[in-house]
Amino acid sequence: MPAAVEKDSDAGSSGGLKDCAVVTIGTELLLGQIVDTNACYLAEALAEAGLRVRLRIAVGDEIGEIVDALRVALDRCALVITTGGLGPTLDDLTREAVAAVAGVPLEFREPLMADIEAIFKRYGYHMAENNRRQAFVPQGAEAVRNPVGTAPGFICRIGDKAIACLPGVPRELKVLFPSTVLPWIRRFFRLPEQVLFYRTLKTVGIGESQVDQSIGDLIKPGGDPEIGLLASEGEIKIRIAVRAGDREGALQRIAPVEEEIRSRLGRRIFGLDEETLESVIAALLTSRGLSLSILESFTSGTAACLVSRVDDFPLGEAQVIRSKASLMAWDQCREQNPGDRTSRSRPWEEADLRRFAAAFLSRSNADVALMILGCPERDAEGWQVDAHAIVADRTDLWKAFSWHMGGTCATLRSRGAVTGLNTLRLALLERTDPAAR
Repeated sequence: MPAAVEKDSDAGSSGGLKDCAVVTIGTELLLGQIVDTNACYLAEALAEAGLRVRLRIAVGDEIGEIVDALRVALDRCALVITTGGLGPTLDDLTREAVAAVAGVPLEFREPLMADIEAIFKRYGYHMAENNRRQAFVPQGAEAVRNPVGTAPGFICRIGDKAIACLPGVPRELKVLFPSTVLPWIRRFFRLPEQVLFYRTLKTVGIGESQVDQSIGDLIKPGGDPEIGLLASEGEIKIRIAVRAGDREGALQRIAPVEEEIRSRLGRRIFGLDEETLESVIAALLTSRGLSLSILESFTSGTAACLVSRVDDFPLGEAQVIRSKASLMAWDQCREQNPGDRTSRSRPWEEADLRRFAAAFLSRSNADVALMILGCPERDAEGWQVDAHAIVADRTDLWKAFSWHMGGTCATLRSRGAVTGLNTLRLALLERTDPAAR
């Protein structure tokens, strides 16, 4: 049985209003017992359809709070979409709340009851009497029948605005929204057949403020294409978005903007869209027929964990040196003067790093080594580390990068792993194209 709206009516005269709100209902959301993935899914799907999500509200299973949330949302937006609160128990109150906001009673729908009974029969379960509550919707609402669960949805028009209510189970929501509710929204708003298309450029080794300085003149709210920045641990994403009737037209409009951004940021851009730093490195190694071994100290195997997420990553060996004493043992071949007790604490130099790389590669069966080394020390401000990333093969030290950073142990691990992997990426690119240095 395909999902269907029980009855349909003429599109509303929304006057071009295209703002909407998402209200997710359930006390478990407020307690942090589950992650609200529904709101993220709906926000992205609505944006792609040409609607702006202006407001997001999470509210518990209390009738007064749900009513208040719906009224606030309706006051600011032409469309409100809710998820959750459509189950059979007494704390499932979305139906009652919407009816109160609309000023109408609930009414029983026999076709919905038949659908619910059919679901129980299909799975061989006994239907409890309280499941009859799910066949009630606000008077005059358009029922959204649910072929994959026992919680039907509904759409209730209130003047030239509307509330669309969907089940909270993500699997059910992702069936009903695109197949039934979104087409209704398109008719209601008389939306053109356009989609939001975007391309994401990913940078590493540069902060958000530096990216903004480089391309800030291109970032104009409401521009076409529209450019936005999203900062996350270890990388900055540059999103270029356009609305177009088809993918080809969108790409044509994105292309000159993307070219300009690439010309300014160069090799700081490591990937596109779904690519990750580790997947890009895997492609570089594989295309060159190389395998990799990794030695880590303060990053505690974080870099190895990242690359292991990539299917068929050419990883030969991963080793972690957990203690400062073990790391210093790698320094046993450092040249020292007899009786000089201070030479071991002097900063590592390139000659030392070459010896580290040679010692590690002699124990490894890989073609290339990445070493991320450092001994964190604690001070009054937290943890500090003088870090080193070393890339070498059996004949040469390709690249060595040293830096200082501070923060929590988790921050040192994540930033160190990303910096080390990016050093490897740049080394592989420079090995092929020396002009890229």
